[in-house]
Amino acid sequence: MAKKDSKKAKRDNDLFSELRERGVRKGAADQISKAAAGLDSGKKKATDTVSKAARDFRSLAGELEKRLPIGRERKADVTSAAERSQASASSAATKTRETAKATASSAKRGTKSTASKAKAGAKDTASSAKSTAKTARKAASSTGKQARSSAKSTSSTARSSATKTDRSAAAKKGAATRKRNAAKRSAAAKKGAETRAQSS
Repeated sequence: MAKKDSKKAKRDNDLFSELRERGVRKGAADQISKAAAGLDSGKKKATDTVSKAARDFRSLAGELEKRLPIGRERKADVTSAAERSQASASSAATKTRETAKATASSAKRGTKSTASKAKAGAKDTASSAKSTAKTARKAASSTGKQARSSAKSTSSTARSSATKTDRSAAAKKGAATRKRNAAKRSAAAKKGAETRAQSS
């Protein structure tokens, strides 16, 4: 008899009483309360039974709430919240696209500006190199002209100096010739005088 009483005690009596008070049939309340008592032992059947009962009660409670005006209001609030969330997500996506577009545009302008600056820099460098080459050509031309002028002047000076030297040499030679001729005439005159003196 004690063994039989022990078997009957394997249910959650508090849960059984509460289920009965909520209008659950005796058989269903007994089955659920016994399953709840077996949860501590880790029995899979007990877990499945209690889980199914919980799902059924939640589904029933949700169905009852839908039928109440407050349930409809909550549903409307949920729908409104979902719509707001969707609108917010759409706005965020639009802002993201706009930001990406602005970033791409800015990058494009930066690339274009950099290319323009590089082109202008290359143009300035080429112009500077051209100007430098032109200045170098002018300097070379001026140096060449100065060298030619200096060479011409030196050559002219040399020719003038040579001419003067030739003239000086010719003058000296003429003077020496005249001197010799004068000496010859003087000797001849002296000899002639001696000859005439002897004749007398």
